[in-house]
Amino acid sequence: MAKNKKSNIAKHSDDTILVLLNDTLSSHKGERISLGEIVDKLKDKGLALLIAVLSFPVALPIPTPPGFTTLFGVPLCILTAQLIYRSEHPWLPMWLRNRTIKTETFRSFVDKSKPLFAKISRFLKPRHPSMLTESSERMVGVLAFLCSLSVALPILFGNAVPSAAIFIMALGIMYRDGLSVIIGMIIAVVGLIISSSVVVIVALLGMTALEKFINFL
Repeated sequence: MAKNKKSNIAKHSDDTILVLLNDTLSSHKGERISLGEIVDKLKDKGLALLIAVLSFPVALPIPTPPGFTTLFGVPLCILTAQLIYRSEHPWLPMWLRNRTIKTETFRSFVDKSKPLFAKISRFLKPRHPSMLTESSERMVGVLAFLCSLSVALPILFGNAVPSAAIFIMALGIMYRDGLSVIIGMIIAVVGLIISSSVVVIVALLGMTALEKFINFL
């Protein structure tokens, strides 16, 4: 096969997040719905949506308590690693897949999310499909995974930018917007440089302090 295979994430050209969420509600008849069922109904977009949801809180430029970034960073590491291996559906632990919420609560969430998705759709659209091929997707996964490691570690000033990069790349995957993916990748490189610089500076300061302490003794 001479042509490159398109990414699984980019193959459902007619599926939007809202359509898939509404289809999930239409096909579900019970009073409660599990997270596993929701993710499965979202098909390949479920992975990108979970990544976007988990990366958004850390991307906000607001003070956070200790351990906050790690709480989101560790699950992000698990999910972004699945981008590298091009998982068609996100893997979740069974205890998490089996968690349920009231169907009406989920319906209310979908209804309240419609204006947000409408605003996002104004800026994101299918373009630059070359950034959504198999090889490009793996590259995005590697960058997103490295950014997730940065988010998970307690690095001063080293969490928000990588998390924002993950969020933008995830949106680009969800909406098949190659331009958004490119922008996210650029921000990811910048974020990783910042994180690495902070780690190096802290390490050098620590070594200097240790040397002074030894000399003092």
